[in-house]
Amino acid sequence: MKMDPVRAHQGYLILALGPAQYLDMAANLAASIKVMDPSRRVCLVHDETAVLTNEHFALFDDTALLRVDPDYPGFMCKIRVFDVSPYLETMLVDADCLMVKNDIDVYWDRARTRFFSITGERRTGGMWKGADIQALLKQEGAPYLIQMNSGVFYFDKSARARDFFVSLNEFYKRRMSSLGVGLHRGRPAQTDEIYIGLFMGLCGMDAANMARTDANSWMVSTWRGLLMRFLPRLGRAAIYKPRGNPLNPFAGWDRLSPTFAHFVGLKPAGLYRRLARQFRAQARTQARARPAADLHAGAALAQH
Repeated sequence: MKMDPVRAHQGYLILALGPAQYLDMAANLAASIKVMDPSRRVCLVHDETAVLTNEHFALFDDTALLRVDPDYPGFMCKIRVFDVSPYLETMLVDADCLMVKNDIDVYWDRARTRFFSITGERRTGGMWKGADIQALLKQEGAPYLIQMNSGVFYFDKSARARDFFVSLNEFYKRRMSSLGVGLHRGRPAQTDEIYIGLFMGLCGMDAANMARTDANSWMVSTWRGLLMRFLPRLGRAAIYKPRGNPLNPFAGWDRLSPTFAHFVGLKPAGLYRRLARQFRAQARTQARARPAADLHAGAALAQH
């Protein structure tokens, strides 16, 4: 089978750093990608503590080592991924996501119109992650920030993308002691989203190319989702979220249809576990059925 030359240079990056549970989550995500988008490669980014099994090597086409750096706790590791990605075009996806729809080509096409793409919107006021946005902008001299969930983002290997990540890391290093503490699940934490959002504002960037189209979204978190239905085999996904106060029945609902469902805190747990089991089983079945010649052809293309 002939592989599309563009897709041969595109791939997914999944970080599994620290506790073993992240490696298991990354494997679940990789299985969902193998089922929903078998045409692109998947790379596991791990640290020195990871113990990989044959099942992991069956799910991940590539692996990359990201050494522990105490200056980059938790989520901050995401801004270090430029150099470790083996792909010319990369979609980084958080390990607690699952791909639940098969329309990802739409988002690859839209994302690759820019060297860095993420969902989000411009904000000049209000609160975000426990921080006063207006005060942050005044402090940093930014006209606005991009409020986003960094669970999925895209970048290419162009010189512009390299300069972006180098400058973003320099910005982080300069401001980490005076800017970086926000709130994650109600607790103080360094958060990559504050840095990315502010830096995009300082650079005059936006996220307009990845805006939601009708109900369709690149990624939607399960946070505050009160009703969810995912039918991957049929290409259907729905998350219903309340507008405003979830206790107000008159506020209305938004129906969102994500390609990636971001299971924040792995909740709802029962739904996450059921989907993960289904994807793992189907990925194993597909791997057994795939001709060895296809595996060799894909590996050869990825090396060029």
